[in-house]
Amino acid sequence: MGETSDVTEERPAPRLSNHWPTVLFQIYLHMSALYGLFLVLTQASLLTTLYCILLVFFGTLGITLGCHRLWTHRTYAAALPLRIFLALCQTLTCQCSIFNWVINHKVHHKFHGTNNDPSNYKRGFFFCHLASHCLEHNAEIERMKRHIPTTDLEEDYVVYYQHWLYYIIMPIIGILIPINFAIDYLGESALVAIFVIGFLRITLLLHASWLVESALLLWGLDPNDKKAGDTWLVFFVTKSLWPQYHYLLPWDYRSGEYGTYDSGCSTTILRVFAALGLASQLTTLSSKGVKKALALAADTGRPLEECLDEAKLILPDIIHQDADSY
Repeated sequence: MGETSDVTEERPAPRLSNHWPTVLFQIYLHMSALYGLFLVLTQASLLTTLYCILLVFFGTLGITLGCHRLWTHRTYAAALPLRIFLALCQTLTCQCSIFNWVINHKVHHKFHGTNNDPSNYKRGFFFCHLASHCLEHNAEIERMKRHIPTTDLEEDYVVYYQHWLYYIIMPIIGILIPINFAIDYLGESALVAIFVIGFLRITLLLHASWLVESALLLWGLDPNDKKAGDTWLVFFVTKSLWPQYHYLLPWDYRSGEYGTYDSGCSTTILRVFAALGLASQLTTLSSKGVKKALALAADTGRPLEECLDEAKLILPDIIHQDADSY
């Protein structure tokens, strides 16, 4: 069954205080990132800039293909080399371990759009994207996290050891090696390397990770709001109902994190990994399956999510990636 909210009784939003060490850290991080951007425009070499973009690209893959589609929603199965690669990419974000990221996101899906959702989109983009990460811990949400099943994560040795060794490997893989590489092999100054490869890159990756949960407000249309598309955002992004679809069927590998479906960089790269034999069991749903599930739900009165879950497809061969042919 899809990981959608099963909360029937809405509780008032708890009044949480700012966690000032986190607030001050975010201010410092973003000011340093702005200085890093200034250095990109004034001092950094082209190679350093391209290197920073490459690190952001790999770090984003660790979020989208790793934390989100693989370890949270199990939209596909990955061979050991791919799991190790994605874990290393995720470590570049310097945000938290895969284990913690997955638990937080599962709580977000389970209580989506309620006051038990740590990043409740109904409280606005600023809260969902940034402010929710700067508050004191909510005791109720922390209690709920302890009830999230983690057996699959604990049985994956890549996730297990990355979690327990995180504060040893993260400073090395996420900070020291990237910065030293720019200094030793790209001939960059320590100042530029620290602020561009360090602060700017980490800040961009944090926002890429936060957008996974706040993207609904940028790319999503509200089916109950006739004026949902009446916004200046239409000049910059293509708004659709695909973000809502993801919360209905989180196990569809074709759902992109940033407003796309069956397209986008991460989906394309996942298909490349599948063609190489590193990814398998890509899960999706055909249009025939949707019709069958709708008819079943109408005839039996069963929940639509349950009927859709029964109609899902696990593609046997990436060469035949058109789900509607099954």
